[in-house]
Formats: sequence, C-alpha cells, structure tokens
Amino acid sequence: MKPSAYVLLFFLWIGTFYASTIMAFAEFISLWYMPAGISIAAFLIFGKRAFIPIFLAVFFLSFRFTEQLQQGLDPAHLAAAILFALAHTVPYGLGGLAARYWLSHFIQHGLPIRIIGLLVIYAVSALCAAIAGLFVWEFTTETYDNIIEEGWFAWWLGDLVGVMVIAPLMCLILPKFTNTRLAWLEEFYAHDRKLSANLKPFLFKLCVAAAAVIGILLLDSQLTHPGIAYFVFFVTIPQLWIVLTERTSFATTSLVVITVIMAFGVGLFNVTDQAITYQFALYMTAAISYFAVAVPALIQRNIQLQEMSMVDLLTNLPTKWLFKTLVNQVVKSSRPNQNHSIAMYNLDHFKKINDDYGEAIGDQVLIDSAQIMKNELRDSEILCRCEQDIFVVFMPNLDIDAATKRANELRHKLPVLHIDDLILPIRGSFGVAQVQFGEAIEETVERATRALQQAKQEGRNKVVAIS
Repeated sequence: MKPSAYVLLFFLWIGTFYASTIMAFAEFISLWYMPAGISIAAFLIFGKRAFIPIFLAVFFLSFRFTEQLQQGLDPAHLAAAILFALAHTVPYGLGGLAARYWLSHFIQHGLPIRIIGLLVIYAVSALCAAIAGLFVWEFTTETYDNIIEEGWFAWWLGDLVGVMVIAPLMCLILPKFTNTRLAWLEEFYAHDRKLSANLKPFLFKLCVAAAAVIGILLLDSQLTHPGIAYFVFFVTIPQLWIVLTERTSFATTSLVVITVIMAFGVGLFNVTDQAITYQFALYMTAAISYFAVAVPALIQRNIQLQEMSMVDLLTNLPTKWLFKTLVNQVVKSSRPNQNHSIAMYNLDHFKKINDDYGEAIGDQVLIDSAQIMKNELRDSEILCRCEQDIFVVFMPNLDIDAATKRANELRHKLPVLHIDDLILPIRGSFGVAQVQFGEAIEETVERATRALQQAKQEGRNKVVAIS
C-alpha cells in the first residue's frame, strides 16, 4: 500500500465526515453516516493496512486539535479521542476483513449467497460500531444519560445506510486510484464490459428516480397523513430499473445520488419526524440493489456457459451439442426425397504426435488442421469437433455416393503442418453415412462411427461408407 493510498483514505474519511455533517437535519443526526462506508471499504480493499489511516482520521476529528491548542492539552480528552477512534476502527476493521475473507475464499459459492453473507457482515459491523461508539460517548461525557438505549437504533441504521451506499462506490474508485486488482471483486463489475457506456439513458432513469424522491418528500411535507412517507419505498422501482439495465458502476452512482437527495430533503422539507422511515427505505433500496446486481452477473454467466456449450474452446468449432441441434433443424425441415450425409473423421496417429512431441504440439495440430478444413467447407456444410481428434462434417443435399466423393476431397485437403522446427504431414480416416428419412441424428452418427472404425482397420488414410 503506497503512502498516497494512506493519504487518500485519511482525507476521504475526513471529507465524508464533513459532508455527512452538512446533510445532518439535527446535531449529529443524519440519514446516513458516510465515513462508515469509507472505513469498511478501506479494509475490504486494502486489508489490515487500512487501520492506520482510518484510526488517525477518526482520532484527528475526535481530538479537535485547534481547541486543544487554545485551551491546553487535556489527557482525558486525548483518552476519549483514542477510545472513539478504536470504537469505530475496530468493528469496521473486523467487518471489512471478514467481508474480504468471505468474498475471496468462498468464491465457489454463487453470487447471491456471497451477497447475503456480505449484508450480514455489514449489519453486524455497523451494530457493533454503533454500540461501541455510544458506550464511549456515555462513558466520556456527563450530559447524555441512557444514550445507548435511546440512540442505538438510529445510529446503527445511519451507519448501515452509509456502509451499504458508500462501500460499493469506494470498491469501484479505490482500486482504480491505487492500481489494486482484486479478482473476486471484478465479478461484480465484469458484465459492465458487455453494456453500453452511453450516459443518456442512465441520466434519464436517474432523473426519474430523483424526481420520485423529491415528489414524495414534497408530498409528505404538504400532507399530514403519516403513511405518505412510506411511498418512498417505491423509489426502489426506478433504482432497480437502473441496476438491471445499466452498468454496475452507474447503479452504484444512482444509489449515492438518491441517498444524497433524500438526506438533504428530509431537513429541507421538514419531514424529520419520518426520518426513520426514510432511513429504512434507503437501506431496503440498497439491499435490493445488491441482490439485483447479481441478476446481470448471472445472465452474463449463463451466456458464457451457453457459449461454452456451443463453441469448442480449443478449435473454435461448433460443439457436438450445437452440431446436433443445427443438423436436426435441417433434417426436420427437409422433404422426404432430400438426401443428407455425415462424414466422421479423425487424425491418424494423433496419439503418437501427443506422446512424441507433447500436448502443446498436439493442440496446435488440432487448431491448425481444424482451421484449414473449415476454410475448405462449402457454405452449407457444418464442421464440429466431437472429442479429442474426432471431427464430424454434415453434408446437406448429398447422397452416400456424392458424400463419399466429397469426403475424399476433404481428406486430400488435410495439410502438412510446419510447427516450430517440425514438419508434420497430417492424414485422416473418414467414415460416411447417409441420413435415413425419419432417423435420429444419433443413429446416423453411430453408423458413421462404425464406418470410421472400419477405415482405421483397413489401414487408415481412406474413406469408408456405410449405407
């Protein structure tokens, strides 16, 4: 961790503290406590190295250096500042480290499960920090009695909202500013690369969300009905619209904007009597957004799995599953008098190439020979890799005789490969079978496989057809 990262965390914490003070609708009371998000994100990204800058930032503000210099150093005040710093840093430090361990060591679990664990860690950390802070406050002052009983819920919820809203933003910003790469964190933002970076749709949706928040606050200030404040939960709808259709970075930004508007609005529209309702709405909006983030990530994962099921990763040819799907569609749409054939071939003595020159050379043989054969195909023909060195060609509109002739043409196209200093003449054995009307494609493939086995038994590098 570079010195610049320590300085960045220190001033970020102090800056967000004053920002929270500006948004407070009463002394020490705001809908959210932004520094809590900075603290837990710092430990989440940088680990235990974040302790020093976070501790110093809390101590700096708690100690109030200017006042102490004017009035003289008070040891009791120094001790109180240290206790306040520990009461904040330790719970969020443990919470951030626990979240870091959970996300990085349990990556085999699905994203929803990891998000549930993350929310639990956030809630416990904020609760411990709230109780510890109130305990220190009650212990070091004489003006607040029973403050733990009266203030723990508001403090906890304010801290928790700060954690839920600010931590994702910091997880996006801090790694970029400090050149820190965390593979387990990138999963949350991986699908961003597949989405548009156009700001116009996002800004429109953000304006809808902001207008909804302002409208509800205005309505709550004008009508005396206590249930009006609960309309704020509907803000979840435009936020979900953003999360499900925009980049995760945009969704994170929109959550911050909605929270800032609501935090200012509670005091501006004088609806502080419903502050807890708005706090809880913010928490629920943030929590739902966390789970909604998993949806685009899961969709992207499903797309990747679908691509893996359709395209062979080594040769970039269609897989056996995709081959059968495409061939079945052609066969089912064919007329009874249309003839189609299948040629199955494998590379002669491929195992010896692998054994003599290694799997890397063997893989290169598969890649190069597959590419050459692909280039020789007609537009209507389909080539797929079944397994190891076995390939299948679908030849539409060819009967068994024409398919045999075509297979011989392809056999002669197999290349002499030059790989590094090696010269490898590639030869292949072919088995051809015609698709019978009403026959399942698996049955045709089975007959082509028998023809291939016969070609190998008869000396290889030849074509054998089975009607």
